[in-house]
Amino acid sequence: MTKTQVVLVLIVVCLSVSGATAQVNAPSGEIVEHSECWKDQYTSYEQYVTARKARYTVETEAARAEGFQRDYLTDIAKRIYSKEDFQQRNAFAGFQCTRVKYMSDGLKVIGIIWKPKDTAGKKLPLVIYNRGGNREFSKLNFISNYSLYPFLQNGFVVIGTQYRGNDGGEGKDEFGGADINDVMNLVPLAKSLGYVDMNNVFMLGDSRGGMETYLALKNKIPVNAAAVRGAISDLTPQRREAMEKNYKEMIPDYERRSLELLKDRSAVYWADKMNAPLLILQGGADWRTDPASTLSLAQKLQELGKTYELIVYAGDEHGLSLNRADADKKIVEWFKKYMK
Repeated sequence: MTKTQVVLVLIVVCLSVSGATAQVNAPSGEIVEHSECWKDQYTSYEQYVTARKARYTVETEAARAEGFQRDYLTDIAKRIYSKEDFQQRNAFAGFQCTRVKYMSDGLKVIGIIWKPKDTAGKKLPLVIYNRGGNREFSKLNFISNYSLYPFLQNGFVVIGTQYRGNDGGEGKDEFGGADINDVMNLVPLAKSLGYVDMNNVFMLGDSRGGMETYLALKNKIPVNAAAVRGAISDLTPQRREAMEKNYKEMIPDYERRSLELLKDRSAVYWADKMNAPLLILQGGADWRTDPASTLSLAQKLQELGKTYELIVYAGDEHGLSLNRADADKKIVEWFKKYMK
């Protein structure tokens, strides 16, 4: 190898190292990679119906395994999309989905951006969406296109995080620990896009994502208003062994400080810290999130004179599948009410 070749190799190596360092040291919220979203959407309505029947069979069995008698198959026709509604959401015409890696506390975390295909010259309101589940369970996937479609239809951009450690992201999911920063860091990410109206930012959380929403409000995330569905508001009266197992596996130092750490994640203990207008939607027959805890939080908000609204759908379950259309309508109206 000649002296000139050696110098060129060293330059290439230095540039590669420099590029890697720049990426690792990128500020939180900066997008460092992006790609197309998933391609595995349903090819027919019949395939969708079959898949949903299988999913509700699993949900029925999961409820019974934890001592809750539920049968979601007897009224499944009411729980799934009509053929017309399915076809519209499945086509996703006029919208696009992008999978990104963004920085959060020095980690590359996976996020999803849903938006209109044409954003040129526009400033659009934003919904930060906090998903439910934990680790790989209930992560954002192509079904999310369907459930978030009403917000896109109403002119919103939607951005969500998979939380650290999930879907190929770095770090470890702490179920309401350091992963709250992955939610907070969606704000600078949104600002960097150029087509988001940062004066009209809203937040929506489902289940565990409701807990993340409460934590974000506690941390003063700049949103006009927020909404939650089936949100976890008190983790301390633990009635489900499966969740206790998750806490032990996911929450650092749980064995030694369990009660303290659960209270840190439970909005009923710090409702005074939340100031954004809050819409709370809850299924009366929800076995995954205790409706009594939701009522306790509402009582706290009432005593504190906070701006909130509580809607309990009698007989409905965790995902509000029997009242999906009404719930979506109520959330959109709530956000538009607080739009500047």
